[in-house]
Amino acid sequence: MLEIRFHGRGGTGSVLASRALTKAVFYAGKHAIAIPSFGAERRGALVLAFARIDDKKIYKRTQIYEPDIIVVLDDSLLELVDVVQGLKPEGIGVLNSPKKPEQIKLSSPTQVATVDATKIAKEFLVQPVVNSAMLGALIRSSEFITFEDLEKGIMSVFGTRLGNRMAKMNVEAARIAYDETVFGKTQGGGNNTKIRTWLPTVDELPIGTIIPKMKLESGQIIGPGAAVSRITGAWSNEKAHIDQDKCIQCLQCFFHCPEGTIHKEGDSVRVIKTYCKACGICINVCPVNAITLEEIKNYKDIIS
Repeated sequence: MLEIRFHGRGGTGSVLASRALTKAVFYAGKHAIAIPSFGAERRGALVLAFARIDDKKIYKRTQIYEPDIIVVLDDSLLELVDVVQGLKPEGIGVLNSPKKPEQIKLSSPTQVATVDATKIAKEFLVQPVVNSAMLGALIRSSEFITFEDLEKGIMSVFGTRLGNRMAKMNVEAARIAYDETVFGKTQGGGNNTKIRTWLPTVDELPIGTIIPKMKLESGQIIGPGAAVSRITGAWSNEKAHIDQDKCIQCLQCFFHCPEGTIHKEGDSVRVIKTYCKACGICINVCPVNAITLEEIKNYKDIIS
């Protein structure tokens, strides 16, 4: 039995990728099952998905703790989570990263296949939804099914969800990723940041974006984005950026930001990158198109 674990974020298509993969496996004449695992359905939150593949019927429906293959759809997770935990000694990682395998540091040296799926998705799909590109890299790295079978799986699942035109574009993204996948071995000794479960007290709960972050006499900080352990900026390596020349300071972004991460600073309106999760709400409500998303190259720049 082949067991695959997907690491992604809400909105990047991890669950849809696992479904398309298992459908492709059916077209190849094998058995497969996809299992999603996530908490709150919130864009940017950590998501796991699992897929099992075998030549006979599969009855096991638990999470996968010792996978043969890991697929990481968001490269910021490489600094947040020990993605290779439990990976079998002969296992392989399929990583979305612009770096070469030898430039990546994980908790242990690992055979990996890398591809800049984000770049491919932005070029062909406009938005950084990398699931189809990562499926192309996955098939290239393991070849347990043909690309033709993968194409059928993407057209079936993505076509039903997104329409035939978008499904064909996703097939093309997968094809390019298949061709551009690079193989190698990562470094070991990576010190992955552990995300501590946020268990807030009453004082830590956000109380609405209209009320700014405040410090009480007791020293406690309350308000949106005030829980230090809940660094929502780690949910995305893209952040909202406000063009001060275009901004008319209407503060629509301030009132609509779900994390309270936008504030007025003198004559400017600024974004606190530590808590911006790139949900895009501020972009949609800005009447003068003054807000865009900018990519952060290093996770440490987000939390500094």
